[in-house]
Amino acid sequence: MSPSVMSAIDATIERPLDAIQDLFSKNWTKENASESNDFGVAAHFQELFDTREKLLQIPSLDAQSVQQLPVHSLVRFRCMVQDTDLSQEIALFSSIVTTQPDGEEKLVCHRYSDGPQQDNVIECVPDQDIMDLRNSYYCVSVPGVSAWAKEYDNAANQLSLEGLTLDGDDAPQVIPGRYPFPRAQHFAAVVKTHASDINIGVTDMVDVIGVLGASNSVISGDSFDFNEESSDSPRVPTVHAITMRKVDDHGHPDLGINGQPSKSDMDACLQDAAATRRDLMAYLTDALKGDELAAELVLLHMLARVYARAGGKALGQFSLNLKQTELDTTLCQTLEKIMSNILPKVHAIPMTLQTLNTEAFYPRKDDQLLSGFLQVTRGTTLVLDETALEEGTLNEQGLKNLRAVSGVSQNQTLSYMFPFNSIDFNTDISLLIVSLGSSLVPVDCAITLNPDTTRTEPLVVPSADKIEAFRKYVSVLRLAEYTVSEEVAKEIETDFVEQRKAANAAKTTPITPDEFAFNISLARIVSLSKGEISLSMDSWEQAVSLAKQIGDRK
Repeated sequence: MSPSVMSAIDATIERPLDAIQDLFSKNWTKENASESNDFGVAAHFQELFDTREKLLQIPSLDAQSVQQLPVHSLVRFRCMVQDTDLSQEIALFSSIVTTQPDGEEKLVCHRYSDGPQQDNVIECVPDQDIMDLRNSYYCVSVPGVSAWAKEYDNAANQLSLEGLTLDGDDAPQVIPGRYPFPRAQHFAAVVKTHASDINIGVTDMVDVIGVLGASNSVISGDSFDFNEESSDSPRVPTVHAITMRKVDDHGHPDLGINGQPSKSDMDACLQDAAATRRDLMAYLTDALKGDELAAELVLLHMLARVYARAGGKALGQFSLNLKQTELDTTLCQTLEKIMSNILPKVHAIPMTLQTLNTEAFYPRKDDQLLSGFLQVTRGTTLVLDETALEEGTLNEQGLKNLRAVSGVSQNQTLSYMFPFNSIDFNTDISLLIVSLGSSLVPVDCAITLNPDTTRTEPLVVPSADKIEAFRKYVSVLRLAEYTVSEEVAKEIETDFVEQRKAANAAKTTPITPDEFAFNISLARIVSLSKGEISLSMDSWEQAVSLAKQIGDRK
């Protein structure tokens, strides 16, 4: 970056309200005033921070940095939207103020701040005030982020925070019940935006660039009184959003600024896919004590995602159940460790009787929206350990939790419970279930494990370079554009018809439409795992053969 660009970036990070006021003075008039007119602010900041390198200059907001960053500095917050239904605010958009030290009257914009900065203001002119409507979102640090993925932000944060001193003694507060994993450390902030927002929904993962505000009490409900406070309400930091960009939830944090891989990332991954697949298969096969079929299914499970919906059905989901015949208490921990080292978001849940009967897996709302284990961003992998389930009876809460997990596994939908109804929201959560015998949860694919119990060698972790290759391989290929040519589609359709004719002639059970649909879904991830973005007949036949092996190991 040139020195002039660096200087502009540094000045904007330290004093974003100055840049906003300059744009306001140049571009805003009462004649063109509207809620959708941001007088060029979003475009200016998007242009200034148009690369990942520039974005990383902005300090990332978390529980540590919020205690060091000055109020009204520019911050970056990658987060999950936990609740979109906080109170709207009627807030001050602009006012005429008399400023120090020269006593000049000036029209000042307050849209991206808590209001007039009292240290610069002698007097306001109330009858010239213009009001604005703000929306608020309760946002939390992204649940389940793997340690390696956090390092990308932390490394940048340490550089951005050098030389800053503590700006207050108050530690940031959170509402534990509003985070999917309430006993896990996390950070929360209320993100405030104006009425021209993009469409934001619960569990969306977003990158916010905005101005750090003061800590305020969280208000729920329909009140428009932004001064309403409760003495026992936690005070959480606020961020006045300048830009709020949805990020693809499935990818490596080092991909493009929107979470999508660049063409160079994609080309490199496709070129190296065969070698990376071979190395990853060897690693997973060792972890599963020689069970190559189980290793391949775990690999395909990591690549699967919901890529579309048709007729109310999620396309691309691949929930997987690995069934043990003899209990191996280390298997679930091993799989969680491997997946956390490769995937960006992983969380393990022990499915004990107490967990099912006392915890909440689904969100529910009375005065405020409380979270549940399943309220996570798309692209999250949950490892469910059913081997921890003891004998006993599931109570009403346990049955509701089990239904919630089944809804995600079968339909990729999660019911949010409200006092008088429930609303289903679409999800994209990868479920890997380890059980002793069949799982309590219906899944897309289940096999009985066949480990070589004589293998006692410790698992050898691949080199750092290979692990990084695995991470890019999975993240990039998950997001690859995949096609099926008309020629291959016709050949597959003909094959399906011929199989049914042959089965009827031999008086055997013909392949069902559901089995055929599973083969098509399997063929997609088999192709991607090989670095093929268009289905070949070779990959189709490989998927059909794999489906038969799965059937033999149920």
